[in-house]
Amino acid sequence: MTNEYTDALRLLLSLPDWERGTGTRPARQELWLDRPRALLNALGNPQTRYRSVLIAGTKGKGSTAAILESILRASGIKTGLYTSPHLHTYRERIRANGELISEYDFARGAGEIQPLLDDLISQHPDFDSFTTFEVMSALALNFFAQQEIDVAILEVGLGGRLDATNVVDADLALITPISFDHTAVLGNTLHKIAFEKAGIIKDGKIVLSAPQAPEARDMMEQTAREKNAVLGIGERDWIWLGGHDDFLVAGVPHAGLWGEYWVWRDLSVPLLGTHQFVNAALAIAATRVMRDQWKLEIGDTVVRAGIGNVEWFGRMEILQPRDETRPLIVADGAHNGDSAEKLFDALKFHFEFEKLFLIFGMLGDKNLAEIAAPFRSVASMWTVTTNHPRSGDAETLAERLRALGIPANAAPTCEHALSAARAAASPRDLILFTGSLSLVAQARELFGRADTRDPQ
Repeated sequence: MTNEYTDALRLLLSLPDWERGTGTRPARQELWLDRPRALLNALGNPQTRYRSVLIAGTKGKGSTAAILESILRASGIKTGLYTSPHLHTYRERIRANGELISEYDFARGAGEIQPLLDDLISQHPDFDSFTTFEVMSALALNFFAQQEIDVAILEVGLGGRLDATNVVDADLALITPISFDHTAVLGNTLHKIAFEKAGIIKDGKIVLSAPQAPEARDMMEQTAREKNAVLGIGERDWIWLGGHDDFLVAGVPHAGLWGEYWVWRDLSVPLLGTHQFVNAALAIAATRVMRDQWKLEIGDTVVRAGIGNVEWFGRMEILQPRDETRPLIVADGAHNGDSAEKLFDALKFHFEFEKLFLIFGMLGDKNLAEIAAPFRSVASMWTVTTNHPRSGDAETLAERLRALGIPANAAPTCEHALSAARAAASPRDLILFTGSLSLVAQARELFGRADTRDPQ
């Protein structure tokens, strides 16, 4: 790891970072967009040099982005992919044509931005300080322009309306399933949360939404009308059938999206969990819009190749297959109640097991009761371990679980938790790491799945 890259990371992590729980949000909401807009303007507005897709939603954003990017790349289209959070290195968040940004380009990009931060704050004292996410977003968008990509796929960090990525006038907006998360920031009703997500819809552009609960769907339709945007909705404008090895997506005529009936069949969806069918169908619908409206050359064969080769680590990832002497070990970063329910359903759908051993870690601002609910009556043992700044200590989390009537033990490290689960589990059982992506990252590192890691 180069000194220049380490210095660039040090710069980024010295800034307020809402993701890690450092710094506070500005009281004036306008600043949430004014700052990244000013920074991009100082960089020459690199985000205007290529087409963009902006993806918001509560769950499935990363998977949808990964599937769409893989299809476009298989078609020979030069892609940029910006996602968050990462598992092992910040470089995972910025990819061009499937490759992580290099340490050199990361450091060079941060070096280009650093002097601009001081100048902008001098010119606008009310800016106070840029955030880690704002700088990362600018770094990504500038890097994509330098790489001369064709299409950038951008995952919203939090919400949508006031997220730094929303300064991009995206050609296409995608909204994945919406449920309750980050309620302290986005609101405590589905209507309020959907309002924030729908904020990525652009005037006169196209937005595609996964099927939504009525409150959220009403908000999508209202916002699209107000912005004269073309809205497509899953299960109305496109449908999907089949399983992981025989998936099919079909669309009905819609003048603003595509002009005729269409079907893409014989697809495979390698990402486990039936909830991934919703994400895959949304990505396929986006691909069809790009083909019909943007006139990109995307044929049936490359669609099959792109979706069949997609990888998205830390989501229903098998870390250790079952054999005659060892239990099955799986990791998934389910971090809210809805994701936990879908994870539990996916475990039952894909795997057979006698006992479930849970290794659990959770950020302190999440709803513990909702995340724990699907597993509380079936998990034979709960072992808690944490290492994220927003997690608190493991014993406190274990006490909170015990207060819910769940017998839980604290482990000082992820490795200790795994040893305890392995000692109790038989080859017929399943060990699951879940609750946060930071815990999943630790688990992957224990199994040698981290090719590169940032300094702790």
